[in-house]
Amino acid sequence: MTRTRRASLAAGALSLALAPALWAQAQDPDVSRRLDDLERGQQRIQQQLEEIKRLVQGQARPAAAPSGPDVAGVELDLGDNPVKGERSARLVLVEFTDYQ
Repeated sequence: MTRTRRASLAAGALSLALAPALWAQAQDPDVSRRLDDLERGQQRIQQQLEEIKRLVQGQARPAAAPSGPDVAGVELDLGDNPVKGERSARLVLVEFTDYQ
């Protein structure tokens, strides 16, 4: 008989020997109650995770457009103030802010 065959038979015999004890433990009401408690706890955790996901997804909104007056097409009269370049040149204003 090969070593693998002997090991396989030994494992089978051990399983058969332990089967009644394992079956009795599985039928124990205390074990069943504890397993049911664990299952209910897992279901509550799953529900809480789903709620957290919904809350996080609700907060992930796209950034709002900057507020302020629409100044597109507004012409500024500089009067007699000194300027460099053409008086009719286009101007782009960019505001950088850092709130820390």
